[in-house]
Amino acid sequence: MLYCISDASFPMSYVSSGNLVSEGGFVHPRRILDTFVFILVQQGTLHITQGQKNYSVHSNEFIILFPDRLHYGYRPCEGKLSYYWVHFNVTDPHYCIYNRGALLRHDEILNANPTALNTPKTPEHYLLPEYGTSSLSRRLTLLFVQLLDISKRQNYRMTWNSHYALSLLLMELSSEVLITQQIEKNDIPMQMLTIIEWIRIHYEQPLTVAGIAERFNYHPTYLTGLFKKYTGYPLMTYINRVRITISKNLLTDQAYKVSTVARLCGFTDEKYFMKLFKRYEGMTPSQYRNTFYQKKMNLI
Repeated sequence: MLYCISDASFPMSYVSSGNLVSEGGFVHPRRILDTFVFILVQQGTLHITQGQKNYSVHSNEFIILFPDRLHYGYRPCEGKLSYYWVHFNVTDPHYCIYNRGALLRHDEILNANPTALNTPKTPEHYLLPEYGTSSLSRRLTLLFVQLLDISKRQNYRMTWNSHYALSLLLMELSSEVLITQQIEKNDIPMQMLTIIEWIRIHYEQPLTVAGIAERFNYHPTYLTGLFKKYTGYPLMTYINRVRITISKNLLTDQAYKVSTVARLCGFTDEKYFMKLFKRYEGMTPSQYRNTFYQKKMNLI
């Protein structure tokens, strides 16, 4: 898998952004660009090829398309597809792209900065992988919507507001990548990761601590303690925070009523959903929805 590493003291250069929405059958065009493209899928699956490798990018997953490399859709999407996209350039003159440590382009980087490939895993660097999953507990989608709103308000001009909003978005992505790498260094037991992933997939179901504990052969009290230890939240609080985070993605779609969003996220009581949302986010779902309301749409 490809990675892009660059010095975070250089802001990324925003080019354009938008929200593609297709009701079905979308195939990504075949092309080679001179910019990077960051795509974050919100709904459906994007089937796309880059560097002779096929990717099926699902909801809450992302792909970064690299400049000067052929990419194209290898099959149509099934059903509705929605994703955010942004084209950008890297301004760090010594940035590098590597694949498992092998330099692929900008070979002058080795002469200018021979340790670049050995020092990407710090907060002072952007660390942008070709493909990955967006953590449900992070702010990636919110920052993407904010970027779209800023660019729309400025009539899609390349301004410093857009450059820095993009840079914040990509720093958040880099932070998520670093956290994921720390988890993969066995900081969290594999069984806990399995349960976390199971909750991510089944969040809309009527989940209970007792039911999850029984499914994974834990005592309920012990399991909720483990979640407190490794996530910072008791199990039920963690589930509700996952649901609230997902609800923020849905609230950016004006087609969903607040009551519908609550139901889709596993809340049977709309008022309880609204109460939790305000507790965690400091505003009501409707206020959140109205915060970032403008974005460029590609309706396919």
